[in-house]
Amino acid sequence: MNQITDDYPFVFVDSKSVELFELACKVARTEIPVLVRGPSGTGKEVLARVLHESSARADQPFVALNCAAIPEHLVEDTLFGHEKGAFTGAHKYSMGFFEQASGGTLFLDEIGEMPLELQAKLLRVLQEKQIYRVGATTPVSVNVRIIAATNVDLKYNIQNRLFREDLYFRLSGFNLAIGRLADRPADIEPLARIFVQKHSGEQRSTLSQSALQKLLTHSWPGNVRELENVIARAMVLHENHSIEASDIAFDDLGLGEPMQAAESISTNYLAPNNVAPINRAHSDGGSSRQPQRESSELHAILRALQASTNREQAAEQLGMSPRTLRQKLFEFRRAGHEVPRAYARS
Repeated sequence: MNQITDDYPFVFVDSKSVELFELACKVARTEIPVLVRGPSGTGKEVLARVLHESSARADQPFVALNCAAIPEHLVEDTLFGHEKGAFTGAHKYSMGFFEQASGGTLFLDEIGEMPLELQAKLLRVLQEKQIYRVGATTPVSVNVRIIAATNVDLKYNIQNRLFREDLYFRLSGFNLAIGRLADRPADIEPLARIFVQKHSGEQRSTLSQSALQKLLTHSWPGNVRELENVIARAMVLHENHSIEASDIAFDDLGLGEPMQAAESISTNYLAPNNVAPINRAHSDGGSSRQPQRESSELHAILRALQASTNREQAAEQLGMSPRTLRQKLFEFRRAGHEVPRAYARS
């Protein structure tokens, strides 16, 4: 079983995961930029760490930035740093993430959420290998490997002028796609046991066969992140150091289906000029289930909006950025689904 450190658990037991791991190790030996694609919670950052740890830059810094988690007006300062006096309160120069990652790897998570204006500046950095700190007039040379990740359809964003096509081709020297946890079921048990150990503390808890069977039949809409949350809750509920099926409680967001009925997802790796959707249904009925899945997802989104005071709070509850939520609502309306105008406003 291949496994990254305890702090970043990602096991590669399922045949699809093993194939992905082996490919990542091959790509890691090059300097080609990598774009990691996959649903939220599948372990894109962990795969980025695999790439870093397997590369010649392994002894240098690995710096991760979630582009969706930083206020838009702070992203440039966070990436490039600033000079003393660049703005009110800038009492000394600050090093940005590009300089912090010097010689190593800069991981740009949720790259699809980066503002267009900053996308242009990032493109220039990738072309010239130089940055300008905010307030600076002279450039600083940088030597970093870029790994980007996204859970949105960048081709759709390009078509709708939300993402630059030239930046996409700069970032996607090689595409790696991670499938849903439900589509690599052999990873579920070892991951669950890792999380039991992680959350046990001084206890020596075990996972009963009935609990394991319940985990294996869940569809895991929240993927690995959801699995860890479920195990963490079970650690609170269980008694006698044994986690039973009754201790396993799933989030009820209306997103899950029994795994037997779940669509089979491909984790195929993709060459840069052969970009395909992350999720690819089998031809035998996959398309007929799409309206049902869309309806379930929309129902969950509307429930979250109704239970929240604003769209930002709903997005946080759903595990996505406000911009992604806004985009999903737009797509549902365009597909003919009924979305209340109060929720569909941009």
